Amino acid sequence: MKVEISKLKELSRSVMLNNGISVEDTEVIINHLLDEELLGKHSHGFIRLSAIINTIKNFNGKSTLRCEKSSDFALRIIADNTLGLIAAYNTAKQTISIADEKGFAIVSSIGYKGTTGALGYYARMIAHKGLIGIISCSSEYAVAPWGGKDAILGTNPIAIAIPNEDEPIISDFSTAAMTYGDLMLAAKEGREVPYGIVLDSEGRPSHDPNDANNGCQLPMAEHKGYALGLAVEVLAGLFIGAKAGKEAVNGSDGIIMLAFRPNLFVSEDRYLSNLASLIKEIKNSTFSFGSSEIRIPGENSIKKIKEGYQLGICEIPDVVYEELLAL
Repeated sequence: MKVEISKLKELSRSVMLNNGISVEDTEVIINHLLDEELLGKHSHGFIRLSAIINTIKNFNGKSTLRCEKSSDFALRIIADNTLGLIAAYNTAKQTISIADEKGFAIVSSIGYKGTTGALGYYARMIAHKGLIGIISCSSEYAVAPWGGKDAILGTNPIAIAIPNEDEPIISDFSTAAMTYGDLMLAAKEGREVPYGIVLDSEGRPSHDPNDANNGCQLPMAEHKGYALGLAVEVLAGLFIGAKAGKEAVNGSDGIIMLAFRPNLFVSEDRYLSNLASLIKEIKNSTFSFGSSEIRIPGENSIKKIKEGYQLGICEIPDVVYEELLAL
């Protein structure tokens, strides 16, 4: 259904403020969820709000953000009892600040609760400041290693930000075959998922998205996704002091962000000129059979966000809007 952005903001703001989320944090969360909804990534839009509210209700203690500096360019944030979206947003701001000053930054966060949201959102933040960024986060165990049926790894997404003279190039994907948010949405709408996404509790291929909870999710691209997911489990988990494997439960995962200036090895003008030439070569290359366009990663997403704000309208799944009203 199509909903006015102002009405959607008012509704979600009411839900969060009535559940004890601060005014400042509420605005950060609304901007994040709305952007994802506008670009059509409903898996990371307002479908996440009920889980955020449940996370708040399960908080035990005061929310804090404490920084531990290990060098001029490296920082770790201890985000006890802080919402994942807020911890990740502050991690991105710290990453941008240090990289802008030092030329390079590596910042991590652990101890937060609940979803960090879509990593592409923070990648856009970094790229719009003219910085190259690499982001990944670990999550609760949900994905089986390739060839197994036991959930051990998280869905462990990766995002890469490439600044450009025009709009940035943004890659953002889960190392699972399907994001948990997409599985949640399929379950709410009563849809099946293709084989190769989940296994049931017996390790058999399943069409039922609910088997992501009863059985396990599968890695994207078979063994390749498993390899990437394992790497993220270490880098955004063990490396920064978070947990991994079946010890990784809500509140024990982590996020890591790297950012650096594009002029560390060549001049910025040369970087931008060469990037423009590469993009032109890709866009002007020959279409495959049945194709009518070659897009650059993130190109369509940014266009959708801009159009949505210009029109003041957001498309949202019916079941998600109904859930917002119930909340």
